[in-house]
Amino acid sequence: MLQLDPKWGETAETLLQKSIATENKRLRERYLALALIASGKSVQSVARQIHRRRQTVSEWVHSFNQKGIEGLVPEFKSPQEPSLSKEEFEVLYQAIQKPPRQSGIKTGRWSGKSVAAYIKKVFGKTVHPHTARRYLRRLGFVLKKPHKKFIKANEKDQKAFAMALEHVEQSRPGKSVTVWIDEGHIWQDALLRRMWCPREQEAIVDSLSPGKKKLSFYVAVVRPLGKIITLQVKKFNQENTARFLKKIRACLPGYHIDAIWDNAPYHLGTITKQTGKETDIHIHHLPSHSPKMNAAEQWIRWAKEALSYNICWETLKTLIRSFNGFVASMAQRTSEVLSRCVSYLFGFNCC
Repeated sequence: MLQLDPKWGETAETLLQKSIATENKRLRERYLALALIASGKSVQSVARQIHRRRQTVSEWVHSFNQKGIEGLVPEFKSPQEPSLSKEEFEVLYQAIQKPPRQSGIKTGRWSGKSVAAYIKKVFGKTVHPHTARRYLRRLGFVLKKPHKKFIKANEKDQKAFAMALEHVEQSRPGKSVTVWIDEGHIWQDALLRRMWCPREQEAIVDSLSPGKKKLSFYVAVVRPLGKIITLQVKKFNQENTARFLKKIRACLPGYHIDAIWDNAPYHLGTITKQTGKETDIHIHHLPSHSPKMNAAEQWIRWAKEALSYNICWETLKTLIRSFNGFVASMAQRTSEVLSRCVSYLFGFNCC
């Protein structure tokens, strides 16, 4: 097995420190590769780990054994001309703006590998995935997390609702509030999200495999008071929805209440409608397929960020206790509630 020459006095620890300290990306990769080899890994496994050819890693080892650290310093090479012509870049630019499957590439998203496959398929040219990613940046593309666009949503209905709500807000009496209502779940198991970790380590989140155990709740965001009202339930139905409406009224005595929620079946039932009349809560239904228009959605996302992202709770009771603490903290964070829990209403400042 190919090893580092000990005469240069470098160890896995010193090479790793050099990899962390250097600003040169190519040197950083070479230091890291040699640090892994110094720790006992084979050239083949290191090449596979850093996505390089075995021959390339072997050449780095030989250069180091002959010249030491100086042998790892990359020699300057003049920039290589792109393999694609201006016209081919334009074709690639148009293709990247559509899902890969529309171009015959059977994958869900564009990556260096899938772009390289497209270039091979359409232009008959072979490029490395690293080069393909460089082409993406050259064309002005950046990697972003997408948001769903609900194609069944009716934008005219959404704008009409926003204008109607604007009228309600402008004509309401003094002691009145708008209450945005929604339902959510927080699972006992971790909801995986990106996390910071050392470059050479795998990102790992411990899990106790709790299955489908979860906390279910109703939440109401009260604007402009910045107040949060919740109710934990086993399931969402008309009876529990009626209980929540009564709790909202009990928490806001003497207020004129306009409640806004979606068109879930338990929001439309006879029991729910009757309770709305009994509690004197004026209910407004959002247009269909319009979750971003509900300010309570933002609070649910906030709760998941605090209680679910990369966290697996030991028991459901500990999750519930932490949820209660998070809800209680809202009393001291009214300004944050008002800034974070905002409805997207197409430019209308309705609340």
